[in-house]
Amino acid sequence: MSKIHRSSAGPARQLPPLNAVRAFEAAARLGSTVAAASELGVTHGAVSKQIAQLEAWLEVPLFDRTGVRLSPTAAGAQYAAALGEVFEIVAAATREVTRAARRAATVRVSTTTAFAASWLLPRLPAFQALHPEAEVWVSEKKGLVTLGAEGAADVALRMGRGAWPGVHAEPLMSDHLTPVCAPALAARLRRPADLARVTLLHDLDPRAAWHLWFEAAGLGRPAWGERGLHLADGALLLQAAVSGQGVALAYAKLAEPFVGDGRLVTPFEPAVPLGPTYWLVSPLRGTPTTRAARAFAAWVRAQAHRL
Repeated sequence: MSKIHRSSAGPARQLPPLNAVRAFEAAARLGSTVAAASELGVTHGAVSKQIAQLEAWLEVPLFDRTGVRLSPTAAGAQYAAALGEVFEIVAAATREVTRAARRAATVRVSTTTAFAASWLLPRLPAFQALHPEAEVWVSEKKGLVTLGAEGAADVALRMGRGAWPGVHAEPLMSDHLTPVCAPALAARLRRPADLARVTLLHDLDPRAAWHLWFEAAGLGRPAWGERGLHLADGALLLQAAVSGQGVALAYAKLAEPFVGDGRLVTPFEPAVPLGPTYWLVSPLRGTPTTRAARAFAAWVRAQAHRL
């Protein structure tokens, strides 16, 4: 099929009745006006009438009506083949437009389970109320993912020091480390040295290592400080603490919902300041790729600055 060249000037297109064109193409492709009527959701009579209307407009017979079967004439077969290609182009263009529209309204967020569960998800209804058209996809991954249109996410919410290559990392919030445990277990603790008699819950994150708190509390690096239950995820750490399995050294902002409703308490001071801990990570140029992603980034900044 030759390419169709569009001109901004010139005479208006001479197009036949488009409903009639659709009816004819369906009947020629399916070999029956009954089948065409079923596909188009109209009556058999309506399809026949539209085909007759198209033939009158073209002044060319499109079907040979001498036999029992509905057979296109040579001109009808050629016209039907060309129309089939045109309709496929239209269908492909329509898919692309709708795909692009859905993509613009989608924000893919990569973060950790702990941050999603404790900080992001409780606040997410507020974002969705402000942007009901946005579709949010949250995925879990500890390490960075490729960001941008060709990547696995549009933005990432990460914990760490922020010195990640190939991305733009914007500090959101600082945090500190604090011991937390279930209230019943806290009742057995009078001074920091009493931690030697209970199970310590360890996060494998090196920034949340117990020795940081021991040194701040004046205990040095006690031999018993490495014993206990070691968990690879901050969300599991907090759940283990809530269930009374031991004392966790937790990021205060992640423990906040549990402390707020009384499931966890902080048996001891001090808290160990960490400085900037949570980061909004976007593609290197610093701008998320979709409208929804930009709205989400602005909303996250506003939420962080309220704290």
